[in-house]
Amino acid sequence: MNRNALSAGLLGLLLFILTTGTAVSRTITLDAETQFSYARTLYEQGEYRSAAVEFTRFIHFFPDAPEQVEAHYSRALSFYKNEQYDKAGKAFADFRSDYSASSLALAAGIMEAQCLTRSGNPAGGVILLSNLQVEAKGDSDSEKTLLTRMAWTRLEMGDLPRAEAAFMATVGEVETDCGYAEILNTMERFKALPEKSPMVAGSLALVPGGGYAYLGRYQDATVAFLLNVALGLAAVESFDDGNNALGALISFVGLGFYSGSIHGSYTGALKANHQVRESLWKEMLHWGNELEEKQSTSCLGLTLTIPY
Repeated sequence: MNRNALSAGLLGLLLFILTTGTAVSRTITLDAETQFSYARTLYEQGEYRSAAVEFTRFIHFFPDAPEQVEAHYSRALSFYKNEQYDKAGKAFADFRSDYSASSLALAAGIMEAQCLTRSGNPAGGVILLSNLQVEAKGDSDSEKTLLTRMAWTRLEMGDLPRAEAAFMATVGEVETDCGYAEILNTMERFKALPEKSPMVAGSLALVPGGGYAYLGRYQDATVAFLLNVALGLAAVESFDDGNNALGALISFVGLGFYSGSIHGSYTGALKANHQVRESLWKEMLHWGNELEEKQSTSCLGLTLTIPY
């Protein structure tokens, strides 16, 4: 009985070892093509964080694989698409350093500049693009791509004159569905905006309600006029009745409302100008967001797809 139990135990142990060994052998079987394909699939499915991890794993385990260049670029692009702009910028910079002879080196430089812009440093992006333009001198395709990217970067940093010049230079050089004509039209509307003068608004507010009326805020103008007149009359009446303390208090309150009306008119003009400009500003930047969602790389001067 004990001998049968021992035999059964040994047989079970043997089967366990054999099945475990088979599972382990299956687990550790990994080849470069499978790993790269898996990372690429994750990227195409929009799983950018996981794709970056898998591209990093490929780079580490298969240093001699012919897909190393694409893997490094794809890893950086995965960071960018996942909005990890600091990591993406460093990855693109490393790519340019390690693969300067690659056909993707210029694209990596453009993407590095875009990462600077998205990280809140558009001026740094402009400097990098300017350096790339010097390096690409004589290459018409590269110059056009860099000019396109420079136009968008200038727009994002608020440098409208240079942005307009760059967009005008690209008209006729890129696809008509890029919307550059509409952007230029919006820029013309932007420049032609009728602005309210803060100084005029403040000066007119010396007459209670005048500043608000200038801004088209007629209800505020009426309230300011009636309130200031009422407080002024109340103060005069209090002084006439010999109630100097009450008259002084009402005068103090009235002076506060009066000065507040002047200040409100001045700042109101600034806010009105900002609100009108902001709507057109968002309209122009909206084109860029739509183009990036559509991955219109030729319109943006960006390489947002992995070149397999």
